[in-house]
Amino acid sequence: MDKKSQVNLMLIASGSGTDAFAIMDAWQKGWIPEVSNIILVSTRAGAKCLEKAAICDVKAVTLVPPSIPFANGQDESVYREAINSLAREYEIDLVFLVGCVIVLPLLGIPMYNIHPADPNLHGGNKMYGLRVHEHVLAAIVDEIERWKKSINETIFTHPTVHEVTAMPDGGPPLLQGSVEIPQELVLDVLEKKHSLQSAAEWLQKLVLPYEWIMLPTAVRMAAAKILAAR
Repeated sequence: MDKKSQVNLMLIASGSGTDAFAIMDAWQKGWIPEVSNIILVSTRAGAKCLEKAAICDVKAVTLVPPSIPFANGQDESVYREAINSLAREYEIDLVFLVGCVIVLPLLGIPMYNIHPADPNLHGGNKMYGLRVHEHVLAAIVDEIERWKKSINETIFTHPTVHEVTAMPDGGPPLLQGSVEIPQELVLDVLEKKHSLQSAAEWLQKLVLPYEWIMLPTAVRMAAAKILAAR
């Protein structure tokens, strides 16, 4: 594919890099033809996502923020400029946040985030990781206990790829999945056989493989929007 019909992608991650790997591995195998090159930015030194990038022969850079969360506007401005400098150097057209646990300033480039549930119901400031799955399960239990929902219903959670805006988890969705939550898991929380945290860990393990399936497709969709506008 001609480079004029491709985009350069930046992935920003903070941890193990399993979501980033889903994209990088698919790209390495030729399954994301709309992407010419990828660079991974780790917000933490020594994060496992750096190892995943090496496996996929993807350029990786560590860029640690001056403070987490940003202590002041100057720290945010310095970090934004550092990322923008990288984006200019590598001619980045598209950014995906994949397990990035800091609130990033907007970069003036189309940016998307993967959220493990419906961000309209279970998103917002500080809503990431296990906290999201705990919120999902607590909401389900609350509805069942108030007879707004039956334990016999088929219940879903909805991992979502959405645009990044100034409002945390507030951007419009690009791609949303539906993952059935096992009745056994809900019953265990209702009957207090498992803590909310341990149940959330179970739900996280259930949802993650769906995120890995969704992400390469979401990159292709986002890239296609950019290419269509050229």
